[in-house]
Amino acid sequence: MIKMERTYGCLRASVLFEGKKIGTMEGVYLTQWFVKNRYRFTGTFNRYFTDDMEYRRPGARVDIILPDKEIIIMNVFIEWIREPSGSGTFNAERIESYL
Repeated sequence: MIKMERTYGCLRASVLFEGKKIGTMEGVYLTQWFVKNRYRFTGTFNRYFTDDMEYRRPGARVDIILPDKEIIIMNVFIEWIREPSGSGTFNAERIESYL
């Protein structure tokens, strides 16, 4: 059974690596799916800005904070990024609330 649960969107989000801010993402959209008795999180972004190019590549693992929704997307795996615009897709391990 596949069921789409929720969709979150944010105009500007902060990108963290090991608790340190390394950049920002614009136009972040996250979808929560219920597939085979567990939750899956997939998403897209329109632009990704960072000074450290090590984290702006497919395969990088970061965390994303959506400040207007007050959630943290944990252990984000960036699947691909289109150059030079910086748009792309990602999968995430889980989401958490921060208050």
